[in-house]
Amino acid sequence: MNNYTKILIYRMAGLTGTELSAEHLKILEYVADYYESNSVGPLYQNIKKNTGYTKKEIEALFPYALNSVYTWVGIPIHSTNHICKPAAGVQADDYREVYLDHNATTYLRDEIKSILIRHVKQENSYGNPSSSTDLGKQAYGIVQTARTRISGCLKVSPKEVLFVSGASEANNMAIKGIAFQHLESKGHIITSSTEHSSVLKTVRFLETLGFRATYLTPSKGGVIAAEQVRKHLCPDTILVSIMAVNNEIGTINPIAAIGKICREAQVPLMVDAAQGFGKIRIHPKAMGISLLSITGHKIYAPKGVGVLFVDQDLALIPLIHGGEQEFEMRAGTENLSSILSLGRAAQLICRDMDRENSRLKILQQYFLERIKSIEPNIVINGSLEQ
Repeated sequence: MNNYTKILIYRMAGLTGTELSAEHLKILEYVADYYESNSVGPLYQNIKKNTGYTKKEIEALFPYALNSVYTWVGIPIHSTNHICKPAAGVQADDYREVYLDHNATTYLRDEIKSILIRHVKQENSYGNPSSSTDLGKQAYGIVQTARTRISGCLKVSPKEVLFVSGASEANNMAIKGIAFQHLESKGHIITSSTEHSSVLKTVRFLETLGFRATYLTPSKGGVIAAEQVRKHLCPDTILVSIMAVNNEIGTINPIAAIGKICREAQVPLMVDAAQGFGKIRIHPKAMGISLLSITGHKIYAPKGVGVLFVDQDLALIPLIHGGEQEFEMRAGTENLSSILSLGRAAQLICRDMDRENSRLKILQQYFLERIKSIEPNIVINGSLEQ
């Protein structure tokens, strides 16, 4: 189910005082999938056949039986007798869409659209960067240009920039790449309870292999203090993984201070910078960062492409074995058009960062003032200072 449907389910459960269980969700997921495939809701016998739940059991689980099941997943029904009915459609004059979900993904900026279109239309754009042909040489040049542009934003060597499929792969590659060097002796990992799931689930997976983990709790404003990291460092700590900017509430962590502590302890610091790159200045060498992840679709580039910065003094065990691409650390023929786009998008967002931050600060202040004029006692999730 998509997140919109999940939100609708939890909203309807709350309105009807229903405590959701695994039984509810199993039925609802089947009904949602059935409707998506058939454009009609399943009847009781279909639900029983595929989930095992009878009409009587469904009536006991849901306040208005099949009416609830249908409307909770967005299937329209023609009934005015019960609370469970579809949301009303609203038609607005002079309709305009206001997009406020840039932390989930950004659109492609016009410059990137032009680059993609121009590259795809070129007759010689299909070269393999690993091929010893003129086309291969041209393709290799495209990858290297993008690598240089991104390394320039980070102030690191181009050889420390690896192209991957996105931040989730980069986070997995960084954390497992360190941990797998310690499979025999295991070790201790420090992270926070508010990291992205690609970090949290990776660390939890490593716990099943025998590694130990500490999950730091943020302050009320969502900040992980540097001293928390220092306090929990152990002789066998092999990695610290703290995000630069939280993807839910926008809190900026004191990465430079954490990096200084990690550098003094000679423990690698991994930073998920998916939400921070291009919005705040992140220079790994100056900030004590050993590993850093970036993804294209947060900075107006395509989905499915990202970067992992790996400090030249650090070694990783690869996740993907095969060819010699990406300095023998990530096998697979490069996604040429997306890498080209990511390099340019990084260059543009770093160029425009100061101006964009000033514009957003004005918008933020305007938004807060108008909200407070409606309801003075608002609560901010996060920190206006960080």
